[in-house]
Amino acid sequence: MLANEAQMLERMWFPVARVQDVEAGRPFAGQLLGRRLVVFSGGGEIAVALDRCPHRGARLSQGRMSGEALECPYHGWRWQADGHCALVPSQPGAHPGATLATLPVRVRFGLVWAALAEPGLDQPPSIPETDDAEGGWEFADGAWFEVACGLRSITENFRDSSHFAFVHRDTFGDVNPEVPPYTVAVDGRRLSWEFPLTFGSAWAVDGGADDKYRFGAVDGEGRGGDTEVVPLHYRFELPSLAYVYTEHEGKSRRLVCQAAAPLDTESARCRVFFFVAADAAFRERFGDLAKQVAIETKVFSEDVPIVENLDPTEAPLDLEGQAHVRADRYSIAYRKLYGQLIDDFEGSRTGQ
Repeated sequence: MLANEAQMLERMWFPVARVQDVEAGRPFAGQLLGRRLVVFSGGGEIAVALDRCPHRGARLSQGRMSGEALECPYHGWRWQADGHCALVPSQPGAHPGATLATLPVRVRFGLVWAALAEPGLDQPPSIPETDDAEGGWEFADGAWFEVACGLRSITENFRDSSHFAFVHRDTFGDVNPEVPPYTVAVDGRRLSWEFPLTFGSAWAVDGGADDKYRFGAVDGEGRGGDTEVVPLHYRFELPSLAYVYTEHEGKSRRLVCQAAAPLDTESARCRVFFFVAADAAFRERFGDLAKQVAIETKVFSEDVPIVENLDPTEAPLDLEGQAHVRADRYSIAYRKLYGQLIDDFEGSRTGQ
């Protein structure tokens, strides 16, 4: 990771835990850009701090919650969510001036977001489609997982449509691999593009192989049985929030979202969080979100062995080192926007 890139990312929001990871009344060990973190809930407030007791440097994530305070596993010092010391067991009544190194925190989409330095934006990335108060949206987080690849690689992979017919053959083995032309719109830190996904009972492709899912509209030839056309709305916001929003028959809506966080700066490793959301109409038609989470969990498990063996493991910002085709318009736009953000950050530091 470039030095100026790491410094830029320190000022951005990343997920470091799920709310449910700290709801059980115990601290959670997180990590971001080479910093060990402890995430805990005290007094109804979720806090994120460097995972180091100011007394003798013990890992606080190995401790436990004592009431509303985080208890160090070494000498039992207790720490409040605001970073102040609540108790020194060896000297009751002592009030040392040391405090925990706490970080800015926000809770959104069932995830705990943090930034290592004062963030450039007040809030983490948003999903405007779920702001509909009448939609009855519900969110369900999947189990986070770690992957040995770069932040840009895992982010590109999630919204890359042309790999579905191959990497996800076991789950969606009947996907037509052709990706139609599409245009990526840039709006500040956000990218967006759309095309339809057509569901059919069978398609005649490559001399007879059947595929029931096709990215893009069709002219009706080679089609058997009924079809349903679902608009796919792809969205991305820097640094790593990517989601696809779909509209189904009966005006039901669903989305699946991924947000990755770089674990360190020396090697390419990320912790990936994801969730599924659906409005009331979708859940009424398809059931609760458990099945949707299970499908996406399987999809992500199929991605991991591929992205961990990419060469290089991080998507290069230099477009000259790899080949590109029409289906790669998103990844090209993403790399350009990411590179521009680094340039803008460097310019703000140097006053240029």
